[in-house]
Amino acid sequence: MYKTNEDKYYVSRTEMEEKLVALLGGRAAEKIALNDISTGASNDIEVATNIARDMVTVYGMSDNIGPIYLKQKDPYERQIFGENIDDAVGAEVKTLIDIAYKRAQEIILAHMDKLQAVAEKLLEKEIISAEEFETFFK
Repeated sequence: MYKTNEDKYYVSRTEMEEKLVALLGGRAAEKIALNDISTGASNDIEVATNIARDMVTVYGMSDNIGPIYLKQKDPYERQIFGENIDDAVGAEVKTLIDIAYKRAQEIILAHMDKLQAVAEKLLEKEIISAEEFETFFK
């Protein structure tokens, strides 16, 4: 779970990358557990994509593009960075998402036994408390 950033003035690249992994965990779990995907993760995908885009275009967290601000309102302002800047931004965003999705899958596969146990408990009870959930990981 993630705490709000209300009292925080900055967020590190590592924290943002971890948030991407968490957001893509639902989609990864569907794919692994059900060998199918649904519309259920669409909002998480949207949020993850926006975070990854901001990492590249606002916070300068791309090693390839560098520490420049690319979220200008006027599209002509971006032209100073070259004709292919939008392609480069798209590639960087996709790379961040792909890495996070792969990491989410690795985590789920490493803890598949716990996922199965939680699923069985939910089938039995429908709702479990945070404390009950945490017992699966102790």
